[in-house]
Amino acid sequence: MITGRLKLCSLLVILFLAGCQSSAQTNQVQPVDSTIEIKEPDGTMSEIYSHASILSPKVALTFNGLADNEIMQKLLKALDQANMKATFFVEGTRVAQDPELVKAILAKGHEVENGTLTFPEMTDLSYEETYKEIYLANEVFKDKLGYTPKYVRSRSGDSTDNMRLATKTLNMKGVVGSSINPKDRNMQSAEEIMDYIHRFINSGSIIHLNTYINPAIIDVIPLLSQFGEEKGYVFSTLTDVLDKQYLVKSLEEIEGYDAIKVNPDYENVKPNLYYRKNTSKKEIALTFDDWASEERLKEILDVLDKYHVQSTFFLIGKGVEKDPQLAKLIVERGHEVASHSYNHLDVTTMTPEELQEDVVMAHQALTYALQEEPLLYFRPNKGAINEESAKIIAATGVQSIAMYDIASFDWNLEYTSRDIYNRVMTRIAPGKVIVMHILDGTKTVEALPLIIEKLQKDGYSFAKMSTWIEEDSNKKVN
Repeated sequence: MITGRLKLCSLLVILFLAGCQSSAQTNQVQPVDSTIEIKEPDGTMSEIYSHASILSPKVALTFNGLADNEIMQKLLKALDQANMKATFFVEGTRVAQDPELVKAILAKGHEVENGTLTFPEMTDLSYEETYKEIYLANEVFKDKLGYTPKYVRSRSGDSTDNMRLATKTLNMKGVVGSSINPKDRNMQSAEEIMDYIHRFINSGSIIHLNTYINPAIIDVIPLLSQFGEEKGYVFSTLTDVLDKQYLVKSLEEIEGYDAIKVNPDYENVKPNLYYRKNTSKKEIALTFDDWASEERLKEILDVLDKYHVQSTFFLIGKGVEKDPQLAKLIVERGHEVASHSYNHLDVTTMTPEELQEDVVMAHQALTYALQEEPLLYFRPNKGAINEESAKIIAATGVQSIAMYDIASFDWNLEYTSRDIYNRVMTRIAPGKVIVMHILDGTKTVEALPLIIEKLQKDGYSFAKMSTWIEEDSNKKVN
């Protein structure tokens, strides 16, 4: 019978640990085999933290292990000079061996969390072995540092079910992974590590570096600092970043998550295809399709903010699933969001089953990301639609198939900002719907201010598509 009583007193544990060798010097330390009785899990698992659901541009900078004293002092000095705080996951054996170094890290405002007891690979450990690794490390922290860690991370950064069961049983907050792991054990240069980080960074990222493998990580710190100043990112501790998370409900808890459903009975459905508003007023709807990096999305949002323009964004579900907080950011900045499918395929070539499943998946991805129901609109890839596919889409519960009649062609990498501008402005007229894109590598950001400034100078105002669609719908009812 597995119970919760500790047979081995803490003093003996600490005496054992004091003779252990640091994992910064060797990875041959075996999981401890102390005689303790293990608390039985109830089957529930703790959270895995690999990315924070936040809207502010904060990033968690985390390190595994401790290098020798000389390298650690250089690293801490670099962090001080960059005014940057970090979280260190340190194994219990090293805390027992060198508590004064760990206390010095804490005194500088950094965090130190549980890196397991002996820093083994956790993948093949049983629940009992995993529990001991985490529990005994906690005991060392309490004895040497005066507190119990909230989080644990393995040497590789991977999580196991046994780690999640053990941390839940021990009332810890969870297991920490990462969203950016440059694998500095490959001995890349600081510039190569920074290039990797740059490719994947966004708000709420958790960066995983190691202190004891590649000394180039010291030179990464000033590069991170410079990058943060240029792009607006703040690098901070894990707790600081996770404390900024917004509440995330499960999909089934969100009202309207099932508003779009598979419905094979589509033959008699009458879809509403909306291309433009019939008006003589100088009004334009500026819309955006697809998905991109946070950097590109924020560039577009910043331009729209500058000119006080609100838009409708049609997002690809597969992209939204990877970075859901970016979809929520669009709504927080005053815009609206609708579906641009899940897989971004030509809807006219899909079977009814494939198409409806795609529409449902996109709706669910957007609903979860926004934590509320998105607009029940759908825009097909490339604007390709026919009567049958329109009926199939509408049968799921889609209220309007939101089309457009000015294609900017800004997705074309050969187009200059002037090419995009000319294509839009030569087709402009009251009630037109313009489609642009939030794709990386295009000239959209350069062309957008030119287009908006000219339209505003000519007396045009900008409307969200929902405003027009609802107005027209009310006219039909009345």
